[in-house]
Amino acid sequence: MNANEVAQLIKRYADDMKIVGARQVFAVTDKERYIEALTALRDNDLKHLTTITGVDRGENIDVIYHIHCGESLLNLKLSVPKTDLEIETVTDIFPGATLYERELIEMLGVQVKGHPDPRRLFLSDDWPAGKFPLRKEAKK
Repeated sequence: MNANEVAQLIKRYADDMKIVGARQVFAVTDKERYIEALTALRDNDLKHLTTITGVDRGENIDVIYHIHCGESLLNLKLSVPKTDLEIETVTDIFPGATLYERELIEMLGVQVKGHPDPRRLFLSDDWPAGKFPLRKEAKK
């Protein structure tokens, strides 16, 4: 699927969208529609979740789903306020999301509701609760 086709497929789930070059789509969604957007992609045979990244933006954590869409790459961003840092798991849509979501939980403190295996991935068992290494306020 080319970038224009991807943009058409998810435009009703996006607040903002930009096509960069012939192969990249950047879209912004919200907590009410990201599951629907990802489900629409999967239902249109776009089943390769490349990765999920998280970025601390101060007041919010941006969660970005990177989806391989054949000829193009979709970067679907969801901004989650630190005051309500909970999202739904997407492992039922993309089973490969398991490890990426565990990283979000452990390194940024994002609560992933319904995750099938939320145990630690990188940090030792004696790592202090409530300390998230990839947060801006984390001390070295």
